[in-house]
Amino acid sequence: MAEFVQQNIEETIPELEQLERVGLFAKEEIKAIIKRRTHHEYRLVRRQRDKEDFLKYIQYEVNLLHLIKKRRNRLHYFFKKDEIEMTIITRILRLFRRTCTQNPEDLKLWSSYIEFARTWHMMQELSRVFTRLLKVHSDKPALWIMAAKFQMEENSSSENARGLMLRALRHHPKSHKLWTEYFRLELMNADKQRKRYALLKQSQIEPDEDDMNDAVMQGAVAKMVYKQAIQQMTDDIDLHLAFLPICQRFDFTQHILDEIYSDLEESHADSELVWNALSRRHLSPDSQESEESVVVTEEAKCHTVYDEAVTSIPTPKMWSMYVEFCIERLERGGSVKTSNQRARQTLNVLDRAHKACDTLPEELFDRWLTVLLIVGGVDEAISAAQEAVTVHPTSVNLWCRYMQLVIQNITDAEQQKTNVTKLFEKACSNLKSKNSLPLWKIAMEWCLASDPANLETLLQTGVREHKHVAMVLKEHYIDWAYLQGGLKTVRRVYSLLAKEKPLTTEFFYKYIAIENAQTDTKMKQIRSCYEDALREFGTTEPDLWLDFIKLELTHPNGDPSNSPSLHWRAMQALQGDHVETFTIKYTLMQTGHCS
Repeated sequence: MAEFVQQNIEETIPELEQLERVGLFAKEEIKAIIKRRTHHEYRLVRRQRDKEDFLKYIQYEVNLLHLIKKRRNRLHYFFKKDEIEMTIITRILRLFRRTCTQNPEDLKLWSSYIEFARTWHMMQELSRVFTRLLKVHSDKPALWIMAAKFQMEENSSSENARGLMLRALRHHPKSHKLWTEYFRLELMNADKQRKRYALLKQSQIEPDEDDMNDAVMQGAVAKMVYKQAIQQMTDDIDLHLAFLPICQRFDFTQHILDEIYSDLEESHADSELVWNALSRRHLSPDSQESEESVVVTEEAKCHTVYDEAVTSIPTPKMWSMYVEFCIERLERGGSVKTSNQRARQTLNVLDRAHKACDTLPEELFDRWLTVLLIVGGVDEAISAAQEAVTVHPTSVNLWCRYMQLVIQNITDAEQQKTNVTKLFEKACSNLKSKNSLPLWKIAMEWCLASDPANLETLLQTGVREHKHVAMVLKEHYIDWAYLQGGLKTVRRVYSLLAKEKPLTTEFFYKYIAIENAQTDTKMKQIRSCYEDALREFGTTEPDLWLDFIKLELTHPNGDPSNSPSLHWRAMQALQGDHVETFTIKYTLMQTGHCS
């Protein structure tokens, strides 16, 4: 083994001599490099070598490259790169090849190999890497796409990219991503050829006029790809629709777009997704920059198709798509006249949807309320919200919106109190307790602002609800108790709440922070709270133990002599991986590396 190490080290001598000769490294530094390389080489000839040995050697050589670059910039010496850097890069690539051969399943390792070769513009090496990678991982479509993109975009070889995609499709004939990426690749190639033709004409170099009729430049190859994909998966609407956004990125594909839309209309006339696409086809991709009159005309065409769609397929899903389109256009803004027109159209569509559907879906009610609020129809929104919670009595979102509307619209304090209280009770009776937290938060905020006298009653009721509600309200209860009644009140509330499960670590930390903030800190209270917390979470929360230990060590009133016993208790109480986490963090804390 020593002879192999010696041979590898001797091969590095010429580059090291160059480094010393040109003044980038001193003689002592060269000796240190030889020593480090010898150490790494010996690790690689062991019988039980592993991936980490290769990675450490690679990292050392990469660091050496960075150091050489810094020395060159400092000395303004930029010669002999082939004799110095290229030999090091070649060695790193060889190390990558060896470790990837030994660990072919490690995609992260292959990714590092590719990234290094790309950084140093080693195109031939990249081609070889992708070839080897795909032999091992031919079952992953994403890697085929990555290789094809490299060939097309970096290596400027559309033929190699096309070959890779064809091979990939033989392995994965049902992959949506492969078909759409192959389609995009062929359109990119056609676009590239068209731009080349335009440049030749600008340079007054007369290309053959017949070239402009070339099938590739007209997107005929991409069209064939689309046809093949559809033949493979005739009934797959998602694949069909996936070609549309790709096609819309190019300015010469209108004839392909027309054919895709025609095929969709012919093959999937009963699909809401298809009608949605057919309706939106009239919007130009750059409509953001178009004149308002043009945009309004386009929208009118969309409405015409959507009207036809909801006549042919009057399903809630189709109406939802129509409404979504209307709201998107409404949110674009524009002149007052256009905005008002869009608002009227949106409300008209929502009203028609309401009449057409036996039960309006929850999301449509939600959108309806949004539109009514945009146009200022608060009373209409309250009526719609009341109907919404009648139709969907278990919807937390609709109850929350209804309650917010009532709070905002009623100005009389007594009437608001009566209505909100009744509404909250009705909502809670219809909703599952575990899902009602958003409603409790709204009620709590309203009480705090409008009825503070009853807030404690609300909190006392809430902490007895489902744990998802109770745990959060307990934290708010502690905050409120301190703000409302001071230290004495918060201690009383804490002693009551700490006896009722479930609890959270945040609940204990809030109380500890309050006690710790006092000018006359009562360590007895803080220690008692930590003990309560550790009884609940001592087996799974190493940070609780660490914070308790830190308190004793750093607080002016703490007792450092308690630290060893707390450490011993933590090691006994914690379970599984939490012991290791605690040990690491405790060591860091002792050495001053943990805040």
